[in-house]
Amino acid sequence: MTATALGTRVDWSAARAAVAKAGPRFSALIRAAQKPDAPALGAWDVTEVAQHVSHAADVVHAMTQGGGNLLEDIWDMPNLTRVMVAGEGHRPLGEIADRLDESLARLLAALETAEKAGEDASRVWIVAGTQLPMSSLTCHILNELTVHGWDIARAEGVPWPIERSHAAMIVDGFIYPSLNALGRAMVSDAGASKRARFQVRLRGTDSTSWLRFANGDFSVENSPQGPVDVHLSVDPEAYLLVAWARISQWPAIGKGKMLAWGRKPWLGLQLRSWLRNP
Repeated sequence: MTATALGTRVDWSAARAAVAKAGPRFSALIRAAQKPDAPALGAWDVTEVAQHVSHAADVVHAMTQGGGNLLEDIWDMPNLTRVMVAGEGHRPLGEIADRLDESLARLLAALETAEKAGEDASRVWIVAGTQLPMSSLTCHILNELTVHGWDIARAEGVPWPIERSHAAMIVDGFIYPSLNALGRAMVSDAGASKRARFQVRLRGTDSTSWLRFANGDFSVENSPQGPVDVHLSVDPEAYLLVAWARISQWPAIGKGKMLAWGRKPWLGLQLRSWLRNP
């Protein structure tokens, strides 16, 4: 059975423009990198993270052409990416940047052609039984460039500010649709027996979504389908980095970047622990 795709919540043209901006920025970052062997993400160093992003651009392009369905289960993802990166060896960062630029050019051309034809239709995503609209695939690669750029910049000791609009596009256009498509597969043991609905507002945008947990089931709603237990007002960049476990939620809460209120405001502190990360 194929999961129903969550309706798009982003301006597709704006998302393509964001990718067109983020791609050269990421390439410039890795071309200027001085620490190719520095730890950047888990067991991966800067070079390996850059190679992964290059692979991601090729995979997303393939999905726009109907080449999804690479995995039976989202939890096969870590092994797939590990094997793909290990198979590369350690290539020079300049070579990886050149290849990424070429891959992104192909991807953006394909997206532009589809958009001009009015074809924001769903495509089979990387996991069997899931589909995402083309606009979400655009936000998928924006996520890779943005979050892994943050990984590499941190390893290099250089700043990597994330535009609020880009963070919001990633959340609305990729994270929420993919979570909705995967459903209960993304619910942790901590959230498996919970029933709650969270309203999440991304500050500085007109984005509001509702996250529903129901005894192991999970879905994202574009409008509330029942009573709300906790309301969250979040800074999009902080929310994105907490979602991907790049930063702890506690400093973000302490700085007022994530606020909760409502009937059960304490659930806001638990939301992150109720969802799993691939």
